[in-house]
Amino acid sequence: MAASSESTSATTVLYVVVVVVAVLVATVLAPVVYSATTGSGDSEGPSVAVLTLRGGTSGANVAAISEDLRQARNNDSIEAVVMRIDSPGGAVTSSEEFYLAMNRTAAEMPVVTYVEGYAASGGYFGIAPSDAIYVKPSSLVGSVGVVATLPSALEAQNAQVRNALRTGPDKQLQTIDSVREELELLQNAFVGTVMEHRGDELTLSRTEVSSADTYRGTEAVQNGFADEIGTLESAIQRAASEADGIEDDSYNVYYKEPPSITASIILAEGDVESTNGSIVYVDQGDEEAGTDFVPPVRYYAVYGIPESAVENEEVVTNETG
Repeated sequence: MAASSESTSATTVLYVVVVVVAVLVATVLAPVVYSATTGSGDSEGPSVAVLTLRGGTSGANVAAISEDLRQARNNDSIEAVVMRIDSPGGAVTSSEEFYLAMNRTAAEMPVVTYVEGYAASGGYFGIAPSDAIYVKPSSLVGSVGVVATLPSALEAQNAQVRNALRTGPDKQLQTIDSVREELELLQNAFVGTVMEHRGDELTLSRTEVSSADTYRGTEAVQNGFADEIGTLESAIQRAASEADGIEDDSYNVYYKEPPSITASIILAEGDVESTNGSIVYVDQGDEEAGTDFVPPVRYYAVYGIPESAVENEEVVTNETG
């Protein structure tokens, strides 16, 4: 009888574990659920999705907003997207990912951006494909430039590598000259992207865009960095008017709030942490394991100068940005 009781208890525990796992899997795989709708359409009718990116274009933030954009593209009821943004930018690599996700979405449906506060540097890079950019008079946009952080002892470290065995000449640390060349390539790509998407609206030359200036909303509308002064509602109405599947004013508006990205997730990326516009490098060297971790060169499309947690680090900018 005791054996039977123990067997029943074990079966119960196993059942509970299976149920918990099933619930967790269902939570992960469930489709995005948007908040309450507004508008005059019925619940089954066409919709405008309002997605939000607040904070730096870190890997975690961009991964989340890219997934939101992907699900919007795959939702048959969503006819247009409004990107609500307040971002000073971040690492070049993740800023590019944001741009690619926005560009793909804009190729499939109207995308209108509302600049809640900042859309600077990598933040502006990402919204360049938008069909229209709405700003407030106090919004800040622009800063089309790239900076890099690198150890001040770069030359000494290169000397050490030159004396080491390696499989090829590229298996060495970068020099300041090579960093400047990389900056120029990244800057040209950044400026070229802005000119491609905004060239017809801009009153500024390519050289003026390359100066990496920032502009308040009113000035941005005048020089073509933005299209209209307006509110989030203005952006929603514009997106609806651009959508082929929306007629009259019969549509729903779905709001998808950004996820809460914990510090542990950000730190686990081994990339950067963005807090109030400050970009902080995360050192993942392991002293106990005896690893001599050399901080790599990091490239940022960010408004302001990156603050580094690594001592003796220099900031390199290209001549125009």
